[in-house]
Amino acid sequence: MMLFGLAASIAAEVKKKNTTPRVVRSAPLALSPTKLVTTRMMLIDRRKSSLQQLQNALPLYEEKLTKLSTDYEAGKKLHDEGLISRTDLENRERALINARLELQRVREWIAEDDVSLSLAENAAREKTAQALKMSPGEYEESATLIRYNGTSNWSLAGAEKIAKFFQARFGQPLPISALGQSATHDSMGLDHRDALDIALQPESEAGRALISFLRTNGVPFMAFRSRVLGMSTGAHIHVGRPSPRLLEVKHRLTTPSVADKSAVHG
Repeated sequence: MMLFGLAASIAAEVKKKNTTPRVVRSAPLALSPTKLVTTRMMLIDRRKSSLQQLQNALPLYEEKLTKLSTDYEAGKKLHDEGLISRTDLENRERALINARLELQRVREWIAEDDVSLSLAENAAREKTAQALKMSPGEYEESATLIRYNGTSNWSLAGAEKIAKFFQARFGQPLPISALGQSATHDSMGLDHRDALDIALQPESEAGRALISFLRTNGVPFMAFRSRVLGMSTGAHIHVGRPSPRLLEVKHRLTTPSVADKSAVHG
């Protein structure tokens, strides 16, 4: 009776495991262009981090190979002198071969990731340029970013008008954190020469007033509510068009026929 009960239990368990579960696939969520851009940049940053870890580990593998190679050469002499066994020497040789294969594998991974990352960045730039296209006067908000494609012919000469408004409204200077290009933008690979950054939280009273002023005057801007990888180091209001990547700018200067593939501001 006990055997019969055990057999029945096993049969029921097998039947349960062999039952194909019903998969219910929900419709994919529609992401805004800004969220798509942010997600792409985050994935690329993660891939860069992974590549950097491999590159940092490479010297350790090389050092290990050098050490085992020296150990094997010393082992051969010891074996010839009868001081170690053939098995000991073979173990040293096997460890050397494995280390050589490990180093080769890491180098291959680095080369593959480097090519893959380059292709991913190129594809992301093209898709970003398409995703971030906005009609004149178009306005968009997301959890991390507010964007407005102003209708005015913007240049840094307009910064003075913005500063005067802020001084008159709040009785203090406009908190400009970057006027034109800065070292931060250099490090992020962004061309910020025709834009300024204002150190204001978009949700603050001053931030909301400034955003309203910019929209009223048709001034383009991007207001970051928080840090966004590859785009912004923290909450601020970027006044001007989105900053193109510096490498793309240099490429356009030497190849005027190439289409403008812009990325987002940092």
